[in-house]
Amino acid sequence: MRTLVRIVQNQNCSFLARLTILHMEAMSMITVACSRSVPAPRETVWQVVSSVERLPDWLTFAEAAETLDGEGGGRLHRIYGHWGRQRSEIDQRITSWDPPRRLEWRHEAERLDGKPAPRFARDTRVEIRLEPDGEGTRVTLESFQQPASALKGLVMRVLSRRGLASAYEQSLRRLEAVVSTPQR
Repeated sequence: MRTLVRIVQNQNCSFLARLTILHMEAMSMITVACSRSVPAPRETVWQVVSSVERLPDWLTFAEAAETLDGEGGGRLHRIYGHWGRQRSEIDQRITSWDPPRRLEWRHEAERLDGKPAPRFARDTRVEIRLEPDGEGTRVTLESFQQPASALKGLVMRVLSRRGLASAYEQSLRRLEAVVSTPQR
């Protein structure tokens, strides 16, 4: 999209044409991805990332988690944490379940201090991919967010993309520590 914006600017297009392209860019899907190799077999990593009870052990946003309904594909779970100074709750539905390779969830509801959170994203999905990497596993944590409006898309790009990437990197470091520690 950035190339298209440059082309339009270079061709001296109208203000309306440039504004339309900027609007399209602001509304486009926002993706954030981080990967890390961890020294554990894929099956071991899967046991941790697919378990609701283990989410607080490694996922930065999850201080606590519980299953609300089901198991595996279709499972609905809730994570509890904080967003800034506010308590957060996010209901997540498993939309893809492919042991021990891939897991994806979609945010169904988000609350701050018990009230519906402002909708910055029309749709949020998080995917975890596990790929063999020598004797270990390459873990990729990636989110896809469709902005609810152009203005909210710009705010998300400016304010949250870097913070989300940092949180994902921290989550992957924590995951590495969890799967590297022998279980008792």
